[in-house]
Amino acid sequence: MAKVVSFINYKGGVGKTTVAVEMAASLAYHKKKRVLIADLDPQANATFYLMTDKEWENWEQEHGTLKNVFDAASSDPSTPLDPRNYIYKDFLHHPRTHELVSLHLLPSNLQLMTVDMSLAMRLGAKSFEGRKILRNAFEVILDDYDYIICDCPPNLNLTTQNAILASDDLMIVAMPEYLSTLGISEIEKAVKRLVEEINQYIQGFCVFKGPEMKGIIFNRVHFRTGGTNYQERMMERVRKQWPHLVFQHFVSQSDVVSQSSEPSRYPIAISGYAADRVYENQLKACAEEFMLRLGEK
Repeated sequence: MAKVVSFINYKGGVGKTTVAVEMAASLAYHKKKRVLIADLDPQANATFYLMTDKEWENWEQEHGTLKNVFDAASSDPSTPLDPRNYIYKDFLHHPRTHELVSLHLLPSNLQLMTVDMSLAMRLGAKSFEGRKILRNAFEVILDDYDYIICDCPPNLNLTTQNAILASDDLMIVAMPEYLSTLGISEIEKAVKRLVEEINQYIQGFCVFKGPEMKGIIFNRVHFRTGGTNYQERMMERVRKQWPHLVFQHFVSQSDVVSQSSEPSRYPIAISGYAADRVYENQLKACAEEFMLRLGEK
């Protein structure tokens, strides 16, 4: 049964999507795990990390995207929707061995930005039904995957709340800089408030514990030795506040990432090329630590 993990940060531009997709690819290829990426961000960066614009257009017209899941549920929240029809699969092969990599994608849609208004109008802004749409959809496919990774937008809108409610665990991706790390405590507070609201709604039926924060991954560390003095101070500050959450391994700044993330390029984690082997090894190490933190070997 899949573990659902949301990658989140209030601060945009920290490379959250890059880390989420690359780690998912590393889990799928190096650890032979069945992984689904659910792209909840209307900017669709995770989607276009793995699809060309033409592939997305064809898929959206012929099959649909994550927005279809929300649209159907907002019309009839009592009926769980099977999201399999919208999942883009069997598209990724290793460039050298041609081995099929079990990484699937539930694509985003620019129109996801209208989901909040649509759900609020139909179900109410703080409706429990409007917050558990993703949870209901994932329950249909939990046995299909080992991990479902949600790439959340940098806010706490209803799509992010859906991801939190559906998740077993949370991972925060941060850059070792002040503004990026400032949002960590705010995420903790926001999740706590959301859990309290949900428990008030379902009072007397059960207790919703909410997802557990399992890790803080530092990304774009400038020097592979561990960062500049400023970055080292920022990382040490976060380690002191959350000593058990900060990953031992980090991801360095990579000149190859911006090229890799162009449409139809392979994730670096499975490329097998030596252009940035250090970066690939860092991702593998983070993927291994990710599994350990989630209780797997």
